[in-house]
Amino acid sequence: STPKPTTLVEDGDGKYNLVGLVSHIGKNTGSGHYVAHLKKDGKWVIFNDEKVALSEHPPIQHAYMYLFQRSDTVGSPNAEY
Repeated sequence: STPKPTTLVEDGDGKYNLVGLVSHIGKNTGSGHYVAHLKKDGKWVIFNDEKVALSEHPPIQHAYMYLFQRSDTVGSPNAEY
């Protein structure tokens, strides 16, 4: 039998940074709308329809969706990953 090629895989837990989240503004899911908060240059920015502004207190503990970026990628062709 022919040996299968091996792929290098890092053991252990990956390291991730929180870079964004989606939250809801309104009394309930039947009213209001969703907004995005993204981290840019170490600061949180809120994207609320056509309005974009700094977000001093993003609702991190109340988000519906969290966006993470892996920070320990081995052998990545892009140092930003």
